[in-house]
Amino acid sequence: MAELMKRIQCDPKLSTIVAAVSYTLLTVCSAASLFYYHTSVVNNEFDHFQSLGYLFMIANGLAGFTEFFDEDSFYPLRDLLDYCQIVMMMPCYAAELWKKTEMGPPEVGYLHAGLGFLAAAMFIFTEYKRQDLTDLAIFSNTISVFAVGALSKNPIAVVAGLVFFLSYYFFKRSEGQCSMIPQDIFNVLMAFFSVVSLASLDENITKSIQSMITGGGSGGSSGGDE
Repeated sequence: MAELMKRIQCDPKLSTIVAAVSYTLLTVCSAASLFYYHTSVVNNEFDHFQSLGYLFMIANGLAGFTEFFDEDSFYPLRDLLDYCQIVMMMPCYAAELWKKTEMGPPEVGYLHAGLGFLAAAMFIFTEYKRQDLTDLAIFSNTISVFAVGALSKNPIAVVAGLVFFLSYYFFKRSEGQCSMIPQDIFNVLMAFFSVVSLASLDENITKSIQSMITGGGSGGSSGGDE
């Protein structure tokens, strides 16, 4: 695997193809997730945090294609949207889960999203990425997603939270992870996250999973009684 990654990095044409595929996957998956979420999950309502998160992902995916331009004047835009995707997606997802499951007052959902807005605003106005604010926005919201997923018996939400957290921790948190290959892997993982997070917010899917778990547990109990 390491040899393959090294080969891709050394081959300009191959690395360009891989990058293009990763940004295409990110854009298409997040756009499809937003469309399905908006039309089928929330019935064309606009006041949902998750929609904002998907919009950041779409914008970041589209901006990624500017990597292939000869001049690098678009780098600040790519850097901004990449960071906004990181610090806004998980807080928006956690806020939406909190709101959907009604685990507590709706104001708590705004607090989740507020941590992401704080980190993003700090970078916009100071052009400085505060590691402590970034970690606070992602780590605290990941814990919240795990808790809400467990309490609401929604294992898909737990999987979505785990995918995002591991992607951030291994491919974005370390300052050394700045080459094209980790970015491409992160893009693919974010595309996967967009689909899994969408599934966790679709009641038809979550109820099917819950009934499968409950049915499996009931079947096991019946088998034990016999």
